[in-house]
Amino acid sequence: MNQKNKILSLLHGRHWCRSANEFARNMYLRTKKRCRSLAKQPHAASTCEYSRQFRVSTVFCGLRTAMVILLFLFIFIFLAPTSVHASSYGLSIYPPLLRIQIKPGKSITQVFKIENLSQNDRFLVARIVPFSDADDYGNPILNLKSPMNWLSYFSLANSTIKLEEPFTVRGNSSEQLILSLSVPETAPLKDIYATLLVSTYANALDIGYQGTAVSATIGSNMLITISSELNPATILKIDRLKPETGFFFKFGHFYLADNITPLTFSARVKNDGYFTAETKGLFKIITGKEKPVYLEGLLPVYVISKTNRTLLNTQGNSFTYTPTLGQIGLHRAIIEIKTRPTLLTLFFFPLKSVWASYLHSLSYGLSLR
Repeated sequence: MNQKNKILSLLHGRHWCRSANEFARNMYLRTKKRCRSLAKQPHAASTCEYSRQFRVSTVFCGLRTAMVILLFLFIFIFLAPTSVHASSYGLSIYPPLLRIQIKPGKSITQVFKIENLSQNDRFLVARIVPFSDADDYGNPILNLKSPMNWLSYFSLANSTIKLEEPFTVRGNSSEQLILSLSVPETAPLKDIYATLLVSTYANALDIGYQGTAVSATIGSNMLITISSELNPATILKIDRLKPETGFFFKFGHFYLADNITPLTFSARVKNDGYFTAETKGLFKIITGKEKPVYLEGLLPVYVISKTNRTLLNTQGNSFTYTPTLGQIGLHRAIIEIKTRPTLLTLFFFPLKSVWASYLHSLSYGLSLR
C-alpha cells in the first residue's frame, strides 16, 4: 500500500480510539509524523496536502460531534417523557350541558356523573361558577369572582360531598354529584347561567416535581330559565349574512357572483331577549320567482341572552352553495328562523367565462399588432 492510501486509510477511521477527541488527536499526530518522514520524498507535498485536509476534516468532525451532543442533551432535558402524563389526570362529566326551565318556588335535582379515567385516586373540588357572556361559538366566559345572589339556590344533596369541599374519586371509578336547585318564590323572572366546575390536583408528586401542582378542570354548563310561562318570549335576529369565499363583487346591497364557483356564506344570530333561545330553521337559495333551488338545515344550538352565535349547517360547517352553469339572473339567499327571515340578494352571472373571453380577445388583438 503506498503512502497516499495509508493516509486515506487513517482518514477513514480504520484505527479507532475510545473517544472522538482521542481519535482526532491520534490521527493528527500520526499524519504529522508521516509527513515529516516523507518530507524529502518527491511526493511529500501531495502527502502533506492530505495532512492539511485531515486537519480541516478533524475540525468539522469536532463541530459535528459537539452538535450531536447538544442535540441529545436537548432531547433528554426537554423532550424526554416523564412520569406525569395528561392522560393520567383524565376526568369526564356527564351531562356536559343542561337546559332547565323552572318556576319560582320550585325545586329540582340533577345527577352528574364524574368519572376518574386514571388509575390513581384523585382529590376533587366541585363549585358553581356563574357566567353571563359567551363567544360566537357558544363557549361561556366564566367569571370566577362574580358574587351572584342566586348562587345560594344551588347545593349538593350528597351525604358526604359538599360544594367547595374536597372529596376523593378512586382510580378507574366514578362518583355521582346530586345537584339540587331550589328557586325561591321571590326570584326574578330571568335566565341564570352557571357551570358546575370540578377541579383536581396531584396528591402524589415525584421528587422532580416537588412544589408543583398539576391540575385539570372539567365543567357542565347549565342554562336555567326562571319563568312562570312555559315558553317565554325570545327575540332572535340575524345580524350577519354574507358570502365569505367565492368569486363575487358587492354593489350596494346585492352581490354579483360567478355562476360556476362555489359560494360559502357566514351567518350570525343575536339574542336580544332576556331568555335563552334555540336556533331552528333553514338556509335556502331561491330564484327571482321564489322557486327554491337549494335547502339546508341549521344546526340547533342555544343562544343565551344578549349574546351572538355563529350559525352553521347540520354538519357543523359553514353554508356552501354551488350554482350551475344555467343559473343566470336574480337569486336570494335566505335564513329562516322563528323570527322574520333574513334575505341576501345575489345575481349570478358567468363572470369567469366573460373575463376569460375578454383576456383571450385582448391577447389575440395584441398579437396582431
